[in-house]
Amino acid sequence: MPISKYQLEATNINLKIDGEAILENVNFRLNPGESLTITGASGSGKTTLGRILAGIRKPTSGELFLGGIENRLMVDQQDHFIAYSGRRSMHHGQRYESSGMESVPTLLKFLERSLAQKPNRPSMQELTGMLSELEISHLANSKILELSNGERKRTQLALALLKKPDLLVLDQPFVGLDFLSRKKLAILLDEKIDAKTCLIIITDPQTIPENSSYVLELDQGRITQLTQRNKYIPKIDHSPQLRHEIDLGLLSLLPTKNEVSNDVISMKNLQVELNGKSILKNINWQVKNGEQWALLGPNGAGKSTLLSLITADNPQGYNNHLILFDRQRGSGESIWDIKKRIGFVSPELHLYFLRGAGIYNTIPGLSNPNTTIHSSLSCLEVILSGINDEVGFTSSPTSHQLKMGQTWLKILGLEKLHNRAFTHTSLGEQRVLLLARALVKLPQLLILDEPCQGLDQQQTARFNHLLTIISQQFQPTLIYVSHRINEIPSTVTHLLELEKGKVKNQGPFNQDSFQWNA
Repeated sequence: MPISKYQLEATNINLKIDGEAILENVNFRLNPGESLTITGASGSGKTTLGRILAGIRKPTSGELFLGGIENRLMVDQQDHFIAYSGRRSMHHGQRYESSGMESVPTLLKFLERSLAQKPNRPSMQELTGMLSELEISHLANSKILELSNGERKRTQLALALLKKPDLLVLDQPFVGLDFLSRKKLAILLDEKIDAKTCLIIITDPQTIPENSSYVLELDQGRITQLTQRNKYIPKIDHSPQLRHEIDLGLLSLLPTKNEVSNDVISMKNLQVELNGKSILKNINWQVKNGEQWALLGPNGAGKSTLLSLITADNPQGYNNHLILFDRQRGSGESIWDIKKRIGFVSPELHLYFLRGAGIYNTIPGLSNPNTTIHSSLSCLEVILSGINDEVGFTSSPTSHQLKMGQTWLKILGLEKLHNRAFTHTSLGEQRVLLLARALVKLPQLLILDEPCQGLDQQQTARFNHLLTIISQQFQPTLIYVSHRINEIPSTVTHLLELEKGKVKNQGPFNQDSFQWNA
């Protein structure tokens, strides 16, 4: 096969799965030194195209010409640190326990092991230099399962850059990062990626890097725009479904709250340490029934640790003055007594629904596309698993619960996914399904940690519209975590802002007047 004069050229790329067209007639080409951003709505085929370009998946038809490209690499949106941890199993929240973590590698050891088999593996000087450039040198001796979302992102990128690929595909690298981290990453990519590397970034229209050469926009697997970066104008969706009316009669199938607590959460001088390092310091916070809070702060501020105490996943809750649902932690209640009152969704929880061949292998990024997938939960089953707080399986639902799950699919406009395997849906669809899982039992407390991560604008608007209706009708207590202020529902009126494990700001929240002090 002759080598194209272009560094990368895709000709009539098509992909069908179970007879359904995922990609149709994708054509583009890049000259040496040019980069590409792939964007579009959730479920449009962005990640699938990225996997084809990275050589992970083969198209049904079409050709991909590579000019001088030998080493291709894709960095998934979801990391695979559980797989690298060497653990036979991992329960949600175990990252907060010090016991049993001896076999989990530190960040530095993880990079050394991952690069050990490379023919031209980097020197220790190169490795430590990369950690310094990505500002994670201080985490070198931290266990990889203890890293925050933003720290995991930078670790993924460090490994990718140290492998020195000819073609690098980054899937949603800005997702889960605070504003300052997104800005730093964009600058870093501009500095680190030279003309010898073909860089392809998959992202949403709002975070397209300024230095990208071209933008390829997909919609339902087809190219709707392919243009230079400075000429790209995102498609504005005026679909009436953006603010579609929800049949309130459908909500009558939801259970009513029969338990109400005065102090949903009460913390006094709360302290958390991990391996001798202070994570949370002197936290005083009280959440009353029906209040709606925004929990904000940069990556590594301590937000995830704080939430782990509320969801009863962190054993250090027993060592503090911590009241949950009017009861002092450790006064005889079980973990499940607490969890049955909470609806929860987070990027970390998402990983537990993506297990493949083995308990610690996740579906995205499996090198062999023909690997048997053992996770067989349907989308409906994932929603129903929220009723009894099950992860990775679901007990037999009653006829009423089954109808309730089907109703949520209808509310979210996802009826077509009824019997489809959860792992065979797009990342954005998976996020929406997990949001439904958090809401399905209409809990007393909703904890939504980056719930719109990976969703497009229309899905985000639809979810927040639904959440507003739920809030008005049922008045749940809410904790909402996000790095994007415009995603926070208008019903949120209280703010707790953390910085370096301490309370930086606490009081009323006004979305229009709030400013990050980055």
